[in-house]
Amino acid sequence: MERLSMNSCMVGHATQHNQDAAREEWFATRLERQRLREEKERKRKEQEKFYNEWWGINKPEQTKEGQEGQEGR
Repeated sequence: MERLSMNSCMVGHATQHNQDAAREEWFATRLERQRLREEKERKRKEQEKFYNEWWGINKPEQTKEGQEGQEGR
């Protein structure tokens, strides 16, 4: 929502030069933002794996397989 209001303000009040500069900055930092998103996702997965190992939590697929194996016994 905040981004939309910022964009409408930019369109209403900024000069073409300001818009071009903002666009250039956005594209220049695009790869950095992508790298940060990927790093954040990698850390999230690592933390999730650690949490699951620490608490002994199985994935839902593993739980189903484990239950099917116990039913056959």
